[in-house]
Amino acid sequence: MRFAHPEAAWILVAVPVMMLVLAWSARRSHAALLSVVGDQVRERLTRSVHQGARRWRRSLGVLGVLMLAIALVGPQFGLQLSMAQRRGVDVVICLDLSRSMLAEDIRPNRLDHARYAIGELVDGLGSDRVGLVVYAAHAFVQCPLTLDSGALRLLLNSVSAGDLPSQGTSLERALEVAGSSFDPDDRQHKVVVVFSDGEDHVGDGSGAAARLAEEGVRIFTIGVGTEEGELIPIQGEAGRDYHKDRAGNYVKTRLDETELRDIARAGEGAYFHSSLGGNELDALLDRIDGLDEKQLGEESFRSYEERFQWPLGLALVCFIAEALISDRQRQRQTWRGRFA
Repeated sequence: MRFAHPEAAWILVAVPVMMLVLAWSARRSHAALLSVVGDQVRERLTRSVHQGARRWRRSLGVLGVLMLAIALVGPQFGLQLSMAQRRGVDVVICLDLSRSMLAEDIRPNRLDHARYAIGELVDGLGSDRVGLVVYAAHAFVQCPLTLDSGALRLLLNSVSAGDLPSQGTSLERALEVAGSSFDPDDRQHKVVVVFSDGEDHVGDGSGAAARLAEEGVRIFTIGVGTEEGELIPIQGEAGRDYHKDRAGNYVKTRLDETELRDIARAGEGAYFHSSLGGNELDALLDRIDGLDEKQLGEESFRSYEERFQWPLGLALVCFIAEALISDRQRQRQTWRGRFA
């Protein structure tokens, strides 16, 4: 037996509190009556009250509250084991960690916006296995393909722009590392999703995408940023500053949609521009859902039968019985011996 809401167990404290309040109230009423009239007069005045019925009503009220508290805690018992097949597509997400992702032309900045979009994408993928590759001039696997979306989110939130020692951007290297994350024996059901501002300083991203397409990998790119661009903020010795080139000029980073479109076209996928509304994620999920699915294994689930209905029903019976029981004596018993 287990409880669905053990954090609500504090409600059970209401039962002894109610018992103490009822006992205190009865004692106080008795003392107040005795302070006005004597014991003999009190007996005559209360002769019409059925003391046994009154005790029953109080007991039923306390029992009803107890059953109601138990129902709120959510008792469960009756364990059932079931097996479920998980089917889906292997998806590797590539996240750009170059300093240009700190630009704030999309709020709060490109990286945080991409992180949020990746979280939404992972939620939408459901039973698909998902992996994470982070890259700048070099790339590495931050999270291998997994069904544990919680672990991926934890690793996703642990990275930030500038973490990688070699700056610059190599989409080619990112795609190569992403491709090596898949099972080489599979010829289908592989997807790479690239979140980037499209600035590619090193390598041939389109060539790497074409090679992966030959291996059955579909590549989708999502552009993060604006074509107007923005300066790259940095934390300098005097506080907040902006990145400069070797000549001392401020560097403005712009979204390069052409590069991202070329990579998506070579990878037989599609390009999407990231927006605040997130409609592009729905379109991307529709494309991924249209791919053939493979079996990703079986998973056992333990389920418990909800039994809160039993104490809830008992509580209802107690409250109804409390309302139906009268603490008034019958008329003939009330007057019996009154004139003796």
